[in-house]
Amino acid sequence: METLTKPVSVSLPVAVQYAKLVNLADLLFKEAKKAGDAATKLNPSLQAYQALCNNSDYQALVDPNFLTNYTVLYNVQMNDVLLSGIGDLVYYGFIAQNKRTKDYVVAIRGTENILEAIADAFFVPTTFKEFNNGSLVPSGFYDLYTSGQIVSLPDANKQVSPVLLTAVAANPALVMPDAPNVQTVVSGHSLGASLATYYAAASASGKGKSLDLCVYTYASPMSGDTTFANTFNSIVTDSTRIHNAADIVPSLPQYAENGQGIYTQVNQGYQIDSKNYPVIKTGAVCAHQLWIYEYVLESLNGTANPDILNFNNGGCKAAS
Repeated sequence: METLTKPVSVSLPVAVQYAKLVNLADLLFKEAKKAGDAATKLNPSLQAYQALCNNSDYQALVDPNFLTNYTVLYNVQMNDVLLSGIGDLVYYGFIAQNKRTKDYVVAIRGTENILEAIADAFFVPTTFKEFNNGSLVPSGFYDLYTSGQIVSLPDANKQVSPVLLTAVAANPALVMPDAPNVQTVVSGHSLGASLATYYAAASASGKGKSLDLCVYTYASPMSGDTTFANTFNSIVTDSTRIHNAADIVPSLPQYAENGQGIYTQVNQGYQIDSKNYPVIKTGAVCAHQLWIYEYVLESLNGTANPDILNFNNGGCKAAS
């Protein structure tokens, strides 16, 4: 079901900044998976963050000064339902605090082949309980969100017991004591964008409703039905949903009742179009990648780094 989205203007440098933070989480997981590093795949250490920020292969894709500017407070884990089966917790992102402003960021990575690798049952609607108004969301997305927990980094000086992500969303000050006085940015890519949307929705409808909450998502699938989207739009007013015209994921998932699709997008959409850049290979796979979103956003900002397109052996760089 198509939605009547309200377009927004966007601060391109800020959009790039939070894309790089989400990409940091994504690349940490990809590297751990490729290396067979089970410990990092579950719960990356501060040393793992530093190693990736220092890796010359990723300088164009992440903020190499991340640990200079931010303190990583917690890692976010969720059930790896797409790769290992329900019950296996893996790393999905982090909560960090800006050292200068004290603002928080919650960054949630995407999942490769999200909407091709899972069964249709993943999209069966279920109630988004935090709204208490009958809002419906894809059950697989919501089950993944409710499986989330935050944990201490293994090399953190102070260790805390795991806390459910739903409990943090309901009362962010539980683990982010400065939250009532600073901004919290929630950001995610692909499936992680829907998870970020749920976190923001739950926070804005709970004890976080008076907080300064900002949302940046990239390539988000449709996260719920019209009731969900309308409720989100009414309570999360500072939200930017960046989508690529060439990317099919924002038009998914499709789930019909009475012959009509029930899912729709939340408002505040900002459209980019990777087809306008001949250096980018066409096709659905490249159009969905976060680093392609980064390249287009940086191009629109006049600061594009061509090294971005060398990632993954230049797999999304068009033949010259």
